[in-house]
Amino acid sequence: MSNKATADPFDRLRASRRPPTAEQLSPRPASTFYPLSSIHYLLSTIFYPLSSDSYLWLTLLLSLPVIGPLLQPGYFWGAHDARHSVYFLYQFDKAIQDGVWYPRWAPDFAFGHGYPFFNIYGPLSSYLGEIFHLAGLDIVNSVKVVFGLSALLSGLTMFLFVRRLLGSAPGLIAALTYVYIPYHLFDLYVRAALAESVGFVFVPLVLWGFYEAVTRPRLTAVLWAAMAYAGLMFTSNLLALLFTPILGLYVAFILLGNQRISEWRMANLHALRLLAASLPPALVLLLGLGLSAVFWLPAFLEYRYVRVDQWVGGRFAFGDDFVDFFQLFSPRWGFGASIPGPDDEAGFQIGLAATVLFILSFLIVPKLTALQVRRSLYFFQFMTLLVLFLTIPVSYPVWKFLPLSTFAQFPWRLLVVVAPFISVAAGAIVAKNNGQWSTVNNQLSTSDSCLLLPTSYSLLPTPLLCALILLSSYPYLQAQVRDPAPTEGPVSQAALFRFQQSSDEMTGQTAWVQRIPAWSALAEQVERGGEITSKVNYTVLPADDSVGVYSMTMDSVHELLWVGTQKEKQTVTFLIPYYPGWQAYIYEDLGPHDGNLDEEVGPVTRVGPLVDRPSIRTTPIEGWMVVPIPKGSHFLEIRFEDTPIRVIGRWISFVSVLGVVGLFVFDRLVITRKH
Repeated sequence: MSNKATADPFDRLRASRRPPTAEQLSPRPASTFYPLSSIHYLLSTIFYPLSSDSYLWLTLLLSLPVIGPLLQPGYFWGAHDARHSVYFLYQFDKAIQDGVWYPRWAPDFAFGHGYPFFNIYGPLSSYLGEIFHLAGLDIVNSVKVVFGLSALLSGLTMFLFVRRLLGSAPGLIAALTYVYIPYHLFDLYVRAALAESVGFVFVPLVLWGFYEAVTRPRLTAVLWAAMAYAGLMFTSNLLALLFTPILGLYVAFILLGNQRISEWRMANLHALRLLAASLPPALVLLLGLGLSAVFWLPAFLEYRYVRVDQWVGGRFAFGDDFVDFFQLFSPRWGFGASIPGPDDEAGFQIGLAATVLFILSFLIVPKLTALQVRRSLYFFQFMTLLVLFLTIPVSYPVWKFLPLSTFAQFPWRLLVVVAPFISVAAGAIVAKNNGQWSTVNNQLSTSDSCLLLPTSYSLLPTPLLCALILLSSYPYLQAQVRDPAPTEGPVSQAALFRFQQSSDEMTGQTAWVQRIPAWSALAEQVERGGEITSKVNYTVLPADDSVGVYSMTMDSVHELLWVGTQKEKQTVTFLIPYYPGWQAYIYEDLGPHDGNLDEEVGPVTRVGPLVDRPSIRTTPIEGWMVVPIPKGSHFLEIRFEDTPIRVIGRWISFVSVLGVVGLFVFDRLVITRKH
């Protein structure tokens, strides 16, 4: 019999659906490297397998109902963090409009005094919203678009991860479970937590990346995994903080499971093999941290310079908001806040579909023939049960030994960790190995598909499961859309101040502030229809006019003043709480020294050379910045700049980006030369 007759009938199908080779993409000789053809090849490698998989398009189609509430006119202003999401973007945009391309300071927090919010809060969701705002959408609709994209893309990334593990049909079930699991809908429409909703997109990518780095380590897998981890860090530092220890356990579980029992007798050989296998995931972590160092390094090292008690004290204190066991399965749903005890007005259930599929997965997973897949699913099942245990009151003694308790604030927030794990396990219900899904896996892997796919153990038809998932969560696809109250909107600086006063939110203070204000003269000025044109505290200047101060220019991170005095040891106080990065500069006045500004000369042309960099002091109660000024006529500038820590973080990220780009180019060169 000829080789043609004996060939695997699926080989032709696989070949027809593989991404084009470098030779097919360009008529140029394969031995020559061209950057544009490299980009073309990279994009086609990513998107060609996607376009040929009908299950992917079905995933996106069946995920569309999740954004239904977002398509309504208006906004769900009453959701827990809905106003925060809007005003975070409002402040982010204000900094961008002032030319600050990586904002760290929010100028209107704390009733106009300002706060280093973006120095300790992941900025990626704000960057995404800013893109749509700069494209022409208003602040509210920009936020809604990011919510919608995060919901749809989270299903796509979960599909891609589980397709890699189990095939396309399991990927579909896992993706729909992930999209419609009640906690995801809770994040979208009850909490309106924008950063955490965007974080749902990156979690499957991070799991996929570390899985590849452990099971099939290669350069491109390490690079993509590092970028996914960096994306998670940029999106939500809390989510990254919760997931990183779990990722470490996951990698250790897989690595130790790969070691043969016989090797344990040879300690040196075992240690060397384990060390070698640990290098790719370790490189993923280091490179991911390097890419995101511009954010996390200052956030971690400068966190102590803010009032932490505002984040973890009072109603945010850990210990009162556990979920009673029955609440994990109760169909109750609401839009109220979390309160101590079982009478929450919000729902914290796992969901009917997710619960049923998770239970059934224990019948399927032990029968899977793919060892790495089976081990991963065992880990996800175990972590689901463990994390669910940590959400109920009986786990309180365990929390005393967990250093993350104060940052988690509410134990039910761990449901964000449950969502991806329980969704992957749910996908195993329709796992097959009849050749139906192997073509997709061959596009993603050079290894034999039979090593990746399990034996067929489908319990229920895929269409029936899709219907079960959608119908079980349909009652929760709702949002309380309404017009903003006067204390919420419409979006403006005055409305922001009213929201801060009515809710006691967005009033964070630095560590130098002893008394947290309930209102301010700046906010009152705006409320009366005025504008904030200066942050100088004119009320403490000498009554005899011995100190002259004139504000020339001001933006979110800078103010330039003309100052004049004939007395020694005079100061200017700014209504801005001190935080590392604020610097003061004294410049020579080149104009007439008559104590008045010469309008004909113009103030800008009069700013001369730098003559001093005075140290900034603070007021004892408010923590406001106090700058000493010299005798005579000068210009005083205060400016929020990068500290050495921020500079180091920026350079680490810059070098890491260059390294990633260089390694991608190197990998492409190697592939080109092989062909």
